[in-house]
Amino acid sequence: MRIAILRKIYTFHGGAEGFSNDLLTELAHAGHEIHIYAIKWQGAPSIKNIYFHKVPAITFSSFLRDLTFAVSSFFLLRKQQKHLDIIQSHDKTLYQDIYRAGDGCHIEWLRQRWKRTGISGKLSIILNPYHWLILSLERMIFKGQRFKKVIAISELVKRNIIENYNLNEKFIKVIYNGVNLERFRPEMKGKYRREIRKMYSIDEDVFVVLFVGSGFERKGVYFLLKAVELIPEPLTVLIVGKGNEEKFRGLIKRQKIIFCGAQKEVYKYYASADVFLLPAIYEPFGNANLEALASGLPVITTKLSGASEIIKNGTHGFAVERPENTDEIAEKLAYLMDKEVNRKMSIESRRLAESFSFEKHIKKMFELYNTVTALNKKNT
Repeated sequence: MRIAILRKIYTFHGGAEGFSNDLLTELAHAGHEIHIYAIKWQGAPSIKNIYFHKVPAITFSSFLRDLTFAVSSFFLLRKQQKHLDIIQSHDKTLYQDIYRAGDGCHIEWLRQRWKRTGISGKLSIILNPYHWLILSLERMIFKGQRFKKVIAISELVKRNIIENYNLNEKFIKVIYNGVNLERFRPEMKGKYRREIRKMYSIDEDVFVVLFVGSGFERKGVYFLLKAVELIPEPLTVLIVGKGNEEKFRGLIKRQKIIFCGAQKEVYKYYASADVFLLPAIYEPFGNANLEALASGLPVITTKLSGASEIIKNGTHGFAVERPENTDEIAEKLAYLMDKEVNRKMSIESRRLAESFSFEKHIKKMFELYNTVTALNKKNT
């Protein structure tokens, strides 16, 4: 198959970008011809049948970048569509066979953010033209039905689309993400646990809580810090990702909090930790949750994260109702500090992740591709 994948910018950090690169590599290794349409692709793999096509865009502001990428890719792909079997977009674009709603619904994120911000935050939502652009593109995609099929990466995202845009569910296919079970596995602890802890001057017996994610507000760093400060025992938190660190430093009182920045070798950080905590305000799925499970880490997240759908409370970790439930988050965290409890959940977490291998994900993707190509042939 000749498959086009659209994504504005590929970088080494970020779950969505990492997932996209793994997907492309798996598809290429399976013998398919992959065409990447992007403004920029950092660290593209040197695989014979992956081809990069630069999409012209004005990049000095996020508003113009997203607008010009959507417009430019529309004209490029409309010209190229006869040479391609599948056009799949991982961004809000206007010409595709498959729209993968990996970022969920922007309108739902704004709704959750609105509930949790003050007057200045609400004004920034109303007055920021970028939000209006993304909402317009989102509406054009769903209301204008600019796709053959939509991939929702969780039941949460499927509900968001139906509730906000009244899209018939026959167009939506829920396909959970896959995870690289070799890169993320419990055995990495023996290789990298000491290395990372030594780098940050963390003793071997210290309990380490890990957060991985860029966009600290949406992914709940505020609630994470509130929760860990309720724990009486000393612990260390590693925060891996891009975000405004200074905004949160005032919340740090007793516990040791380390902002690590974006990390290319993030699997080493999972190996160094004892539990994964991502108390998201809105998270369509959260690849980091799956990476943590694969690494043998119990996960604490919220029911505003799509990953909560696969986590069984008390077996793989916990999913609390809302990020504001910091007392409950602290209670669950304290429970997981028990070594025997943690050990048992670690085994179950890995077992769960093995149900989400990339091989299984690719199989589901090709079932969808075959459906879409059949629709394309029917319409020609």
